[in-house]
Amino acid sequence: MRNISPTHTHKKTQQGFTLVELLVSISIFSVITTMAVFNNAQFNSSVLLTNLAYEVAISIRQSQVYGVTVRKNAAGAFDSAYGIHFDMNTPTAYTLFEDKPTINHLCDASECGAANVVESFSLQKGNRITKVCVDTVCTNRLIDISFVRPNPDAYIRVGTDSVTAFAKAEICISSPKGVIRKIIVEQTGQIAVAADTNGICSNGSYYTGG
Repeated sequence: MRNISPTHTHKKTQQGFTLVELLVSISIFSVITTMAVFNNAQFNSSVLLTNLAYEVAISIRQSQVYGVTVRKNAAGAFDSAYGIHFDMNTPTAYTLFEDKPTINHLCDASECGAANVVESFSLQKGNRITKVCVDTVCTNRLIDISFVRPNPDAYIRVGTDSVTAFAKAEICISSPKGVIRKIIVEQTGQIAVAADTNGICSNGSYYTGG
């Protein structure tokens, strides 16, 4: 007589996430998403501010081209100098001006009048000029950078002093996210955009207006 073994049925059990595992997974996903969004916002802010810094640099270069090649003025003559004017009382704007009738390298009462303003520029989206430093001194209110033919050299002047020359100007701009870029103008006429590697834009004193 043959023995018949009983049939054993094996059941496979399927298990899902426990509540704790689900909460941990959601937390990890949230952290990664937050970091990605934050880094993307910082990257976008950095790119936009860098582009803005180049726009400011191009404006300065434009005044250099006008001054060296000599742009014809409203009177039809070619005897004007041109420059860029920064006023820390209005840190979201700057001006390209014609240095005429007297070339004194300043955007004073006559040159900053409506007749001599070639173009006005505005910084948008919360970006602003935070400092304008000359030879590492950043407490200045009025800065003018002008160009006169035949040399491409920059005449860097502070306030109402038309005589004292400076070797370098550094224009610091920042975004609402705290990103900083600066435009460097050398007395030799070289214009460059750089990060704030020496900390001049983020450290020390600066003009706050008023």
